[in-house]
Amino acid sequence: MTLTLTRTTAALLAALTMLAAVGGAFAIGGAAAVPDARITVGEVGTSPSDPTVGERTALNVTVSNSGGSDAAANVTEVRVRNADGDVLDSVSGVGALSAGDSLDATLWTAFEEPGERRLTVEAVANQSTSGELVTVSRDTVIEVRPTQVALDLRTRALDPEDLRSDDDGEASAGDLGVGGIQGIFGGGGGLDTGDAGGQGDAPPIADSPVEVTVVNTGTTTADRVSLRAVGTAVGGDGANGSGDGTETVSVGPFVVEDVAPGEERRVIVDLGPLDRRSAVTVTAAFRADTDQRNERGADRTAESTVTYPVREATPTVTDATVREGEDGAVVVDANLGNAGNGELTGAVVSVGDAPGVEPTPTGGEYFVGTLGASDFVGFDLSTAVNASVADEIPIRVTYTERGVRYTETLTVAAPEPDDDDAGGGALGRIGVGGVGAAGAVASGFALLGLAGAVGVAVRTGRVGGSTARRRDGSAP
Repeated sequence: MTLTLTRTTAALLAALTMLAAVGGAFAIGGAAAVPDARITVGEVGTSPSDPTVGERTALNVTVSNSGGSDAAANVTEVRVRNADGDVLDSVSGVGALSAGDSLDATLWTAFEEPGERRLTVEAVANQSTSGELVTVSRDTVIEVRPTQVALDLRTRALDPEDLRSDDDGEASAGDLGVGGIQGIFGGGGGLDTGDAGGQGDAPPIADSPVEVTVVNTGTTTADRVSLRAVGTAVGGDGANGSGDGTETVSVGPFVVEDVAPGEERRVIVDLGPLDRRSAVTVTAAFRADTDQRNERGADRTAESTVTYPVREATPTVTDATVREGEDGAVVVDANLGNAGNGELTGAVVSVGDAPGVEPTPTGGEYFVGTLGASDFVGFDLSTAVNASVADEIPIRVTYTERGVRYTETLTVAAPEPDDDDAGGGALGRIGVGGVGAAGAVASGFALLGLAGAVGVAVRTGRVGGSTARRRDGSAP
C-alpha cells in the first residue's frame, strides 16, 4: 500500500512539474507574441474605385498604432504584393506613430487583365521599446474592368434667339440662356451673305449655333478632345432650290476639357453666317487616358451630323379647285397654308414646269407674304394645260425661313381629258384637284363644274399683289 502511494505521489509530482514547465513556456511565448506597439492596417481604398485594365490605380492605406499600445513605433515601410507574392510597389520612411496615432500612405499599381484581383498590403514598424520589427498585413480584393474607349457625340441645331437671355438683349458665354452650356466656340466660318450681323442694336451671340454634347460612355478618360464642324449644301434646298454638295462651312478645331467616364460636356459651336441649308458633320477627335503610355495621339474620333438651319415651317396647298378661265386657260384657286411651327416669310407661289403644263410666264406669280404657324392665305394662278398629257399641275412655293431661301414644289391634279375630244385639246373636263409634296396626292379639293366657272374673272396675282383674300382659319 505504501509502495502504491509512493508511486502515485511520484507520478503526480512529475505531472505537475511538466505542466508547470509547459505553462511557463506558454506564458513566455504569449508575452513575446503581443508586441508593445500594436500596429494595424485599415481598409484599403482605391482611386479610381473601379479601375480598368492598364489604368494607373492608387491604393490609399491608413496605418494606425492602437491607443492601448505600450510603445511608439516607427513605420519603416508599406508595400503591396500580388497573389504570387511579388512586390508591386512600396514606400519607405513613412513616419513615427505614438499610441493612438495614424498616418496615410499611397501605393500605385496597374492591372494587365480584367477580373477579380487579390492584393496584400503590408506595414513594417520598428518598436521604440525593444527595437524589434513588427509586420502586419491586410488583404483586399479589387474588381478590374476591361478598357472601353467610347465617346458619344450629340448635336442639336439652335436658333440664335435660343442664346438670348430672358432678362436682357444678349447673353454672355457664361450664361447663354441654355442650361448646362459650358462655352461657345467659333463664328465667321460660313458663307458671307453680305448682311449678316448688323441688324438691331443687340445682334445674336452666334449666327448659326449648334449645341454639341460630348458624352463619355466608356471606362477610361477621353482627353485632348477637340471639335471640328464641316458642312455641305443639302441638295434641293437653299437659294434657288439648289444644293450642289459644295462645302458651305468649316470651323474649328476647338479644344474642350477632358471628359471622364460617365461625364459630359455641353458647348455651342457657331457655324458662322450661312445662306444655304447645310448638312453639318461635327467630329470630336480625342485619345484615351491609357493611350498616353504608348504615345498614341488624339486620333480616335466620334461623329454626329445635323442639318442647319432647322426647318420648322411646312408649306401646304389646300382647298384647291381647278376651273376654266378666259381664253381656255386653267385657273388653280387654292390656299397656301403653313402646317409647321415656324414662320415662313416672303412666300411666292407660281406654276412650275411639267409635261403638258406651260409654266407661268415671267412675273406671273402670286405674292403671299408672311405665314405664321397654322395660318393660310388664298391665291389663284392661271396656266395652259394639255389635259391629254398632263396628270398634275406643279405649284412652286418659294419662301424664306431663318434667313435661308427655299423652293418646294407641290402638286394639284390636272383636269381630266374630255372623252369627246379626240384630238386632245388644251383643256378637257375639269376634275377634282389633288395636292402634295413631290407629286404626293392629297385630299380636300372641291369640285367646281364648268357651269359654276362661267363668268368668273381670272386673277393672275403678281409679285407685290394684294393679299386681301386671306381666309380666316388654321391650316390643317
